[in-house]
Amino acid sequence: MNKYTIFIIVGTVMAGGCGSGATIETESDLVSLRLAANTYHQAASAKDRAAVVALYDENALMVPPNADLVEQLEGVQGYRFGFLETPGVELQFEILRAEISTSGDIGWTLSIGDITINNPEGPPGRDIIRDFHTWKKQADGSWKVVVDMWNSELPINE
Repeated sequence: MNKYTIFIIVGTVMAGGCGSGATIETESDLVSLRLAANTYHQAASAKDRAAVVALYDENALMVPPNADLVEQLEGVQGYRFGFLETPGVELQFEILRAEISTSGDIGWTLSIGDITINNPEGPPGRDIIRDFHTWKKQADGSWKVVVDMWNSELPINE
């Protein structure tokens, strides 16, 4: 074997080893991202405002439907989360998709939320929301929401 062939073989093996290490890290990061998203969903379903707010980054941006932007953690802390504050609201979420950037520091989740509003004076109301979160990996390895956007699947009443 000449030097050129050895160089190619060694380079290929090293590149393959580096690639597999990154894949394993990305897979574990994806698991931790999904865990963070499920933690958010569980806190929201339990109407635990403090736990929900704790999952937002200092520089968070919320984009509520038909409303003003909510900026920074201070804005999130002051935001009226209707699903948390309205009596009789039940939530169920399903993560449809989650991905992480190649750099491993940004991820996103798309979830569907099934909202039931139990009305003691009539039939329950219902909404299906599409909930999109962009997450930033923190220095301690945890994930926090940096962008939160959602909308309803219900048609607009005109």
